[in-house]
Amino acid sequence: METYSGFTEGDLKAANWWIRNKIKINFWFRAGLIASNVLVWGYIFWFVVDAYALSYPKESRITLDIAQNQQLLDRIEQDRPRNINTSQVMVFATTDDRLDVFVDLENSNEQWWAEFTYKFNVSGEQTSPKQGFVLPASQTTLTELGWKPKQPGGRNAQLMVENMRWHRVIPSEVENNYSEFIRKRFAGVTAEHVRYESVAVSEGQRLSRTTFDVVNSGAFGYWSIDYVIKLKRGNTVAAINKINIRDLKPGEIRPIEVYWFDEITGVTQTEIIPIINLLDPGAYLSSERLTP
Repeated sequence: METYSGFTEGDLKAANWWIRNKIKINFWFRAGLIASNVLVWGYIFWFVVDAYALSYPKESRITLDIAQNQQLLDRIEQDRPRNINTSQVMVFATTDDRLDVFVDLENSNEQWWAEFTYKFNVSGEQTSPKQGFVLPASQTTLTELGWKPKQPGGRNAQLMVENMRWHRVIPSEVENNYSEFIRKRFAGVTAEHVRYESVAVSEGQRLSRTTFDVVNSGAFGYWSIDYVIKLKRGNTVAAINKINIRDLKPGEIRPIEVYWFDEITGVTQTEIIPIINLLDPGAYLSSERLTP
């Protein structure tokens, strides 16, 4: 009588192969697991070593370099000269359809001064170019006085600046202290006994006059100094003028008279502004000019 086990010949062969190779399969399976663990933990170990022993110092240096470069850029930015501040351009109508135009400048940079070319655009007409400058931490006034436009009546004006040239103060040239250098060279020059008054020139006609003394009690003499004179009503400028004095010697007292062609009323203050480039060696009188 035949019996049937339920297994085919193929099943028996597969079972036989499994029994004969089970140990090898188990071995290679475990070897694969071990190799995988070695690779995983090796990668983790390498990542840790690379992060903290190899790449971290490099990345730290990169970060430090970036921070140092940023600090350098910040210092460069801070050391770069700031823009000059300007007031509103003022225009005054005078006699014979002429105009007086002026603007105030302020340089807040303590180690930079500027030279430039400037002119005014007055209602579409431009004045002739002039040279100007402004010293560190100081103010100055740019003027165009007695200018006659082709078309009278223009009262709107804008300042136009070209060829701006910045100069850094060289410590060795200012005795390592710019403020003290300027004080020594010009603190002795003052405008004293300032007076504004109305004077009669003929019957029924009166003009205005400003008088003051330029006193040089310092040790330096000067080739040329411009003085801007502003007449004010309170804080408002009512009129402006400019004069030039030359060969001002130490110990000299120079009387100054400035006439205004109109009787300007309500003047409460006279502001006198000296304009001289004290950083220019050519601004001072030579020793030969100082001797009598």
